[in-house]
Amino acid sequence: MFLFALGVAVIPPLFMAGVWFDWIYRALVLLVVACPCALVISTPVTIVSGLAAAARKGILIKGGVYLEGGYKLDYLALDKTGTITHGKPVQTDYLPLFPNVADSAPALAASLAGRSDHPVSLAIANAAVDKNLPSHAVDNFEALAGRGVRGDINGETYHLGNHRLVEDLGLCSPALEEKALRLGKTRQVGGAVAR
Repeated sequence: MFLFALGVAVIPPLFMAGVWFDWIYRALVLLVVACPCALVISTPVTIVSGLAAAARKGILIKGGVYLEGGYKLDYLALDKTGTITHGKPVQTDYLPLFPNVADSAPALAASLAGRSDHPVSLAIANAAVDKNLPSHAVDNFEALAGRGVRGDINGETYHLGNHRLVEDLGLCSPALEEKALRLGKTRQVGGAVAR
């Protein structure tokens, strides 16, 4: 195939007074059309380009398979945390797992959340301001990527995060699993504060 394309690029300009640029272009087109490698190379590039464009707009797509499967959608509704309807997530509920910390946990969670720039953390911090909850000083604050945050309040280390963080800390229980399952059924984001 390469020799044929080379002939297309060279013979007309040399023997028929063809324009070099036109015939080289035609030879390249012939190579691209005839070579399956072009298709193999172009597909991943297109998918990566689509994922990157979506990421620049703040849309996270799990992978190319999901991007390609979009044509099957009839409807798409997104409002897991109130981001679309209200423009930002809001805290809707507070469910204490243990009655003995029902009063202190919201303020501790809000103090940790107030140091984070995650949208769910901001929702928790804003809810605390609306409820006039006390704010505690947080030392040694650390964001735990994909899980939550950690910080020291009054000399004790506290964690605020998702179910994965609670599992990592070894604090998962049947009661917590049941509450997380209930929140998941209503499409709410669950978070937990732990010491």
